Amino acid sequence: MEITRGDNKPFKFKRTRKDGSVITELPKKMYITFKKNAGTNVALFQKTLEDGSIKYSEEDNYYRFEILPKDTENLGYITCYFDIEIITNDDKTRTIYKGELEIAKEYTHKENEV
Repeated sequence: MEITRGDNKPFKFKRTRKDGSVITELPKKMYITFKKNAGTNVALFQKTLEDGSIKYSEEDNYYRFEILPKDTENLGYITCYFDIEIITNDDKTRTIYKGELEIAKEYTHKENEV
């Protein structure tokens, strides 16, 4: 995935079983954590179900979150790594997705920056 540094970018995903059926039960907790590399304990930014930065729609069973300008505007042009981790209602922790996000250079600047 790619985002231009300082832009807004919405994302959505569904939780599904191996057979493709949708999981509608909400987890106790959900985290989407973005890091510079897997070896660090420092998050660049994070989204959570608890703070409302991840939202769930019962209408279409999608989880939605948005990367905001404040999340990336002070980062370099890097590839960062993220995962989606849930804690189920029976207190089991599962990583349900891992991926990479490229933060690409912006070419348009505000007038006072040109």
